[in-house]
Amino acid sequence: MITAVIVDDEPINVCNLQYLLTCHCPSVNIEGTAGCVDEAYSVIKAVRPDVVFLDIEMPKKNGFELLKYFKHLQFDVIFVTAYDFYGIQAIKFSALDYLLKPINIDELKATVEKIEFSLAKKLENIRLRHLMELLEDKLPLENKKIALPTQKETLLVPVQNILRCESSNNYTIFYLINGLVHVISKPIYEYEEMFRSFGFIRCHQSHLVNKRHVISILNQDSGYLILAFTDQKIPISRQRKILVKEALKS
Repeated sequence: MITAVIVDDEPINVCNLQYLLTCHCPSVNIEGTAGCVDEAYSVIKAVRPDVVFLDIEMPKKNGFELLKYFKHLQFDVIFVTAYDFYGIQAIKFSALDYLLKPINIDELKATVEKIEFSLAKKLENIRLRHLMELLEDKLPLENKKIALPTQKETLLVPVQNILRCESSNNYTIFYLINGLVHVISKPIYEYEEMFRSFGFIRCHQSHLVNKRHVISILNQDSGYLILAFTDQKIPISRQRKILVKEALKS
C-alpha cells in the first residue's frame, strides 16, 4: 500500500481526489488531509506518507512554500493544480509529476503507477545494500541487522535489539527492547532458522526468544521465561523444557 496525504484548500477538491483514488487506485491509502500549508506540515510530520498530493495555489502560502519546511524530503510529491501556467514549466524541467484539474483518470492511474515503481525500487535498493553487507560479513555478530519489511517501510533492526518474536498465524510479531512492536508477514519458523546462530530459543510453538535478554525461569506449570525490559511471562512448552534449559546453560 502507498500511504498518502492530500493538501488542498478546497474541500470539494479533496473529496473528489479521495473518491478517484478509492475507485481507480486501490493501492493508495489516504491517511490524512490538510487545507493549508501549516496544517499540512503537521499532518505530514505525523503520518510520514509515501506521497503527498499537493495543490500549488493556496491562500497565504502556496504548495512550494510547504516543501521549504522540510530539510530532507522523505516523500514523493504529485503536484495538483488548476493553473496550467503556474509553476508547470519549472515542474516539467524538474521531471516531477503533476496533475491538472479537473483530474483525468488515466493520468491519475499512470502517475500512481510511477510512484509504485519508485517505491519498489527504493525498497529493492535497501534490501540489496543489506544483502551486500551480509555477504561481505564484515560486521561482528552483535552488530548485524535484519531487514523487516513492514507494510509501510523496510526496517533495518539490530538483531541484539530484538527481545522476542511471537507467531500469529502466518505473521510474526517482533518485540524490540525499546518497546516498539512490528508485525511482519512471514511465519515464525523462517526466523527460527535465521536466528539460530544469534542465540534465539524456540521455547514454545508460538514464541522465539533472544536468550541474551532472559533474566530468569519461573518454575510454574511447565515453566516461563522472564525477559528484561518487560513484565511479560513467555511460556515454555513441556516438550521443549529440557532443550530450553540446555540452551540457556550454553
